[in-house]
Amino acid sequence: MRTIHSDLITAQQSGAANPYIYININSTDYSSRLLSLEHIEEPYRDRAVIVLANSDRHFNSNDLRGKSFSIGYGYNTTSGNRYTGDGSGSEAMPTLWVKSQSMVSMEGELVCLLECEGGWMKLNEFNFITGGEPPYFNTAFTATDTVFQLIDKALVEAGFTLNALGGEDDGIVNSFHPIFVANPLTYDTPASIIYRLIQMTKTYLRQVESLAYEIIYPQSSDAVKETYYSGQAPYFREYTEKSNLIVPNHIVVYCNRDPLGDWDTPEYPLITGEARDADQFTGDTYDGAYTEVIEYHTAPFIGSVSDANDRAEAILQRYKAEALAGRLLLPFNDCRVELYDRVRVEDGRGN
Repeated sequence: MRTIHSDLITAQQSGAANPYIYININSTDYSSRLLSLEHIEEPYRDRAVIVLANSDRHFNSNDLRGKSFSIGYGYNTTSGNRYTGDGSGSEAMPTLWVKSQSMVSMEGELVCLLECEGGWMKLNEFNFITGGEPPYFNTAFTATDTVFQLIDKALVEAGFTLNALGGEDDGIVNSFHPIFVANPLTYDTPASIIYRLIQMTKTYLRQVESLAYEIIYPQSSDAVKETYYSGQAPYFREYTEKSNLIVPNHIVVYCNRDPLGDWDTPEYPLITGEARDADQFTGDTYDGAYTEVIEYHTAPFIGSVSDANDRAEAILQRYKAEALAGRLLLPFNDCRVELYDRVRVEDGRGN
């Protein structure tokens, strides 16, 4: 959860404070020009559309394309305007870049529309060519680096950094040393490399302030970061909770292919990793209400049963993470909450 000033917490939860949004691009404060803002943060994509007043045609001669900034979300508090990234104890939002700038003329109004994208989109724009020889730059990592170290290298390629792991260790991300090839058939981007790597684990990647990312390992035992209530502050207006059936519910991963591409040879016997949804299986027996659905994968370079089972568990865990979906509508902008934070909803409505 993002750290913010205590006065900002009080103001945003009061339901009566005036919101304040700080927009500073290229060392110019455009906050007073803000007409509308749509900002979407998703696991592998973040973007924003900002509409600014342009009645004086200021933006006709000020090109903001390529400029980086972060949106300051806040409120008018008892100690003045407080917002994320204000330098007074409130951490900043992730960085955005202006990718397009449109001048719009409509009846009675001139506006400038900025379409912005975040770090994940930038990670998709670079080719990963830190090693190897042209023209293909094939780079093999032969069990020399952990998944964490390889993700760090991919981020550095695009000008980002990876924060220290801390306590977000799933036992795989900083222990497993994959045999991994960059640019095997086509040119990889840092984003495609990171996505392949993160799928090997039970963790996720989250962009934080400045140009940094951090590894997140969500678990059911995580502490609740924020609670919203129907009958007391901080209030929620509407909450929808959707439970999905976990399909597939049985993951099988075949591993240990020999260097010549053959499977199950005397020197390289087939290794199988498996994972089953505990809510639908008792041991190896399916006893759920639906039916057993098996999904098969291969991981040729895994050479141990424990690593094979870890891979199967990691794949299943991602399906389980999508089993519960929710939509929460608040009467205020809670600028503390970040992707993958655990929140609770206390609903006292009805009997």
